[in-house]
Amino acid sequence: MKKLLRKIKNNRKIQAFILIIVLIICAGIFWYIRTNPVMPQLTIYFLNDVKLPERSQKVLVFSPHPDDETIACGGYIIESVQRGAEVKIVLVTDGDKHGLRDLRYSEFKTATSILGVPVDNLIFLNYPDGKLAQQSQTELEKVFQNQIDIHNPDIILYPHPSDTHKDHITISKIVEKILEQSPNKKIAYKYLVHHPLYPYPKKYAPGLYTLMPIRLITFDGGWERLMLSEETKNLKQKALKSYQSQLKNPLLKNLIESFIRENELFALESYPD
Repeated sequence: MKKLLRKIKNNRKIQAFILIIVLIICAGIFWYIRTNPVMPQLTIYFLNDVKLPERSQKVLVFSPHPDDETIACGGYIIESVQRGAEVKIVLVTDGDKHGLRDLRYSEFKTATSILGVPVDNLIFLNYPDGKLAQQSQTELEKVFQNQIDIHNPDIILYPHPSDTHKDHITISKIVEKILEQSPNKKIAYKYLVHHPLYPYPKKYAPGLYTLMPIRLITFDGGWERLMLSEETKNLKQKALKSYQSQLKNPLLKNLIESFIRENELFALESYPD
């Protein structure tokens, strides 16, 4: 090895050749990033698996609207329930943006029952849809903290801060603040719903893997996969069909159906100390 390094050091032609190879590789990476918004499908095989709860452990899901819990976490919820964990879902807003509160609550109860969550494990906070940023952030923090204290979950699922929906962003910031200040660290996973490059492409493609946009890859929070069995994928799709009020909208239909994939994806926030 020393002889090889000495030879490279004293030979400008070899140095130039190595430099050209490095530049070609860098150019290739730059070209891929510019022309491909998400990681390639083969990336799925290099991701770690998410941690699923053990029997009797507790999972708490913060869902901004009726449907987010199923869209992003339906498979995780199904698998958790089947493993004997207790899953509770905190529905933060009332879904009443278009005067459909009662209908959307009914759809929520139907969908979550298909996922295996009993109605007694559903918590309704009843905040106005689309207006969380206008609420008292101090009050929201107290309410969210109270939910975490009451249910004492081992695992928390909540929106990713890069989500483009204001309600999702608000919930994400508050939950992250609570977790950062808590002396009792939780296993926390962030999920993404609204993003121009996620899922990609936005269409029904059940044979594809859901993968992260390249711009959301960081070194402080790794993305992890949950591979879905055919049984789990079918249950999730059945639950999603409960949200007929949303599926009537062509844009929302494309978004919702694009989450019927071979896997779900979560960004790990923190492990217990």
